[in-house]
Amino acid sequence: VGKFVAALSAKVPAPGGGAAAAVGAAVGSGAASMAAAYTTRRKDRESGAAEKAEALIAKLDSSTLINAADDDAAAYEDLQRSWKDRDMSEEEKTRIEARALEVPTTLVEQCHERIIAVKTFLPHCNPNITSDAKVGIHQLAGGGRGGD
Repeated sequence: VGKFVAALSAKVPAPGGGAAAAVGAAVGSGAASMAAAYTTRRKDRESGAAEKAEALIAKLDSSTLINAADDDAAAYEDLQRSWKDRDMSEEEKTRIEARALEVPTTLVEQCHERIIAVKTFLPHCNPNITSDAKVGIHQLAGGGRGGD
């Protein structure tokens, strides 16, 4: 995390805000997953909450969000290259521009899906750890807003 923040703090084009949004969303996904993991006690199994928790954990895979950070950095580097490369075809420039828009759009969609899943799970969450699930929602919302 420290290396990422140091790279983000530097005067370099990437990683930038899109990557920061994706990492923030991944942190939120992790916090919500932890809340779900703590909702697997015997009484949660008896009530059916554990099954809902396990389903949520499966939906909250943070690796796709971490990959989105890398994808954003790569897409922006390509976009910058397209601004400078006078020999690049218009077709390639159009493809690069479309990819640069696709990455944040996908991040927004992924955050929205996860927020809905966590919000739906909240009534079943272990009451001692709902604040962590809510942190997850807020981090995911921030990631989604940063990706727009």
